[in-house]
Amino acid sequence: MMSAPSPTTEFRIPLGMRLFSLFVVAVVAAASAGLTIVAAFLLATRQATTVAFVVAACGIFLAALAGYVARDLRGKLGLRVVLAPDALVLDLPGGRSLIHRPPPQRLTIAYADIAAIETRLEAYRTLAMAMMQRAYVLRRKSGELIFLFEERALATVYASAFFSKLVTDITARANVPLRDLGMVEGNGGVLGVWGTHAPDWAAPTLPLALQARLWRHAALTGTLSIVVIILALIVRLLSGPL
Repeated sequence: MMSAPSPTTEFRIPLGMRLFSLFVVAVVAAASAGLTIVAAFLLATRQATTVAFVVAACGIFLAALAGYVARDLRGKLGLRVVLAPDALVLDLPGGRSLIHRPPPQRLTIAYADIAAIETRLEAYRTLAMAMMQRAYVLRRKSGELIFLFEERALATVYASAFFSKLVTDITARANVPLRDLGMVEGNGGVLGVWGTHAPDWAAPTLPLALQARLWRHAALTGTLSIVVIILALIVRLLSGPL
C-alpha cells in the first residue's frame, strides 16, 4: 500500500517579528529626518553652526542605519519557503542576509535535485566586540550553492531560532544530510554593519581553541549590551521627568 504524500506546508517569518522590524525602520527613519530638519534650520538661521554640523552628522549616521534595518525588513517580509509534496519552493529576497550579499531568487527545486543542506558558524569581530551567526546553504546535485538564510546573535539572549525546524523538515523531505562545516571568521567591518565581508563557502574551519574564544567573546558582547541598556534605563529613571 502506497503512503500518502506529505502535505504542503509554508514557512514565513513570524508576523510579530515582521511588525517589530517595520517599527524599528519607522523610528530610525523618523529620527534621521527629524535631525536633518533641525540641522537645516540651524544652518539656515545661522544659529549654533557647530551644533548644526554635529546634528547633521548624527542624521546622516541614522539615515545609513535606516538603510541597514530596511534591508533586514525586506528580508523578513519577503522570505517564504513552501514544502510541496515533490519540490521545494523558495522565495528568497536579497535582504535575507545582512553580511552575505545573495541575489533575490525565486526557485522551485525538486527534492531529487538537492544534494544536501550545509551550515556553518560565522564569527565577526569589530571594535572589541564579536557576533556569531549560523548560515544555511542548499547544495544542488549540480554543485550550485543557494544561500538560504541565517540565524543571528548566537550566544546572546537576542539569538534568533527561526530556521532550525524548517531545515530539519527540508532534509527529511529531500532525504539528504545536514552537513556542518564548522566555524569560520569573517571581516566585521564597522560595528558589524558597514564594510563586512563573509569568507568563501569553501573556507576551512577554525581550530577548536579559537572557536571557543570566539564563542566567549560573542557571549560577552551580548552580556555587555544588556548591561548598557540597564544602565541607560537607570540613568533615565534617576534623572526624573523631562
